[in-house]
Parts: sequence; structure tokens; C-alpha cells
Amino acid sequence: MPEDIQELGREGAATLKRWLEATTYMELPFDAYNNKIDCMVRTKSGKQKQLDLVGYMLTEKKAPVFVECKRYTSAGRQYTEFVKFLAVAYGHTAQELADYNTTRESQYYWVTFHPFNLENWSNLETYEHMKKALEAHPEYLGGDDLNESLAHEVASRVTVLVFNPKQEALSLTRAELEQIRPVLLRKVKTL
Repeated sequence: MPEDIQELGREGAATLKRWLEATTYMELPFDAYNNKIDCMVRTKSGKQKQLDLVGYMLTEKKAPVFVECKRYTSAGRQYTEFVKFLAVAYGHTAQELADYNTTRESQYYWVTFHPFNLENWSNLETYEHMKKALEAHPEYLGGDDLNESLAHEVASRVTVLVFNPKQEALSLTRAELEQIRPVLLRKVKTL
């Protein structure tokens, strides 16, 4: 990958990390540029995929969060990559289920700087789209049949967001975030 494109990706991931953490609902301590191993997910097929940001929710069950960042200036190949992202999310969850007989209820975020596939936008987070993704990428089923219940569950944990760089000016700064976190009690010690 050319260095200038990789640098754009690094800057995009850093921007989205600041923005997502400023929601006060998640913490993303790992990024693919500094923590490669921590950003790898293993799927049912045995394939591994590196995602851009990894962390956890600060509410309820502290579910893991996996974020794929796309700093595109046009729709480009995003839809093709998004479809694969859906299959990876399913494959990762199916592998957890196979390994542990349960899942961590991971949340999967696709965050882009430019919208894509607008004609299907309202359906991107649905079971139907998850099923299409697995039909396009059956390798993520790991030779198993589609588990419809699992596909519904994983689709419900996928979130697609569009980031406009102007939103950064509307977000909490790192200093503001550190001041309000103790008041919100989202990051209260659990043990």
C-alpha cells in the first residue's frame, strides 16, 4: 500500500477514534497501526482480518467493539468492502460460538467519511443484507450452513455511520472528555 494512502488511513482512524470516544459510550485503545495483533479477528473459516480500531463499550456488558474506518472522498469500492465486513463480523462471531459456546455480543461499526450504496442505505444493517454478504463470501461460513439466528443477531450488532469532518468541531475535546467521564460513571470500576 502506498505510504500516502496508508497515512490517510492512519489519520482517518485517529480522527474517528477521537470522535467515537467523544460519544462517551466507548473506548478504543487499540488501532491497526500501533497494535496489529490486538486488531485481528479470527473467523470460522480460519481466516484472520485486521480491523482499524478495537475496544469496548463503557456501558452494560462492556461488549467488545470492532471498527472499520473508510476515509473515502467518494463511494468508490466501499460497498464491496462493506459486504466483506459483514461476512467477517458473522464469521468472527461464529468462531467465538464454536470456541466458547457463547459470544461476547461484539459490536461492529463501519464508519466512513463518504456515504455509499444510497439506494440500499436503509437495509445495510439488516439480516437480509447479512445473508447476501454470506452468499457473496461463503468462505466465512467455514463450511457450515448459515445459522439464521446468529445472522439475525450479528446484523443487529452492526452499525453504519457517516462522519463529516465538521463533526469533529462539535465533539468533546480529549480534555473535556476526561473531565466529564467521572461524572457520567460510564467507566466505573466493575470489580
